[in-house]
Amino acid sequence: MINRMASRRFLVRAVLALLILAALGLYLGTRFRIGIDSQVHKCLPPYSVWLIDRYDRQPERGATFSFFAGVAMQPFFAPGQIVVKRLVGLPGDHVAVTPERTAVNGVPVGEGLALAPALGQLPEAFVREQSVPADAVWMMGGTPDSFDSRYWGPLPMAQILGRAYALY
Repeated sequence: MINRMASRRFLVRAVLALLILAALGLYLGTRFRIGIDSQVHKCLPPYSVWLIDRYDRQPERGATFSFFAGVAMQPFFAPGQIVVKRLVGLPGDHVAVTPERTAVNGVPVGEGLALAPALGQLPEAFVREQSVPADAVWMMGGTPDSFDSRYWGPLPMAQILGRAYALY
């Protein structure tokens, strides 16, 4: 009789523990995702592994975010590919792109247009001044040859997957 009660208590505790572990795993699996950058040349060096928090999509200047590439990001990124860049421009910000630098509200955030030849264009083709639209943000990599908003323009906020934290 005593063994039977002890077995029943053990079974109840084991089931509860498994339910808690399953709920925790479901929560963590829904909220977080691991992103791996397999490129040899990184646009946000030296990081290759990112923890993506899909519940944190609130735009913040200077933070890194992951997002889904759009059609305008070809040929470097396939539509739907997950990309990580730094958010440097918020809705309403003034962006100026010249062959020498990119500035947001007069503050330099990037140098040059090094990828223009690889895209079959002269750097002048990407020169512009514009305000970031209300439903978009301006994304930049950390190197002069990063394929970012200098080339494909503002990123619609609907494409943001979540905040990205560098792990390694």
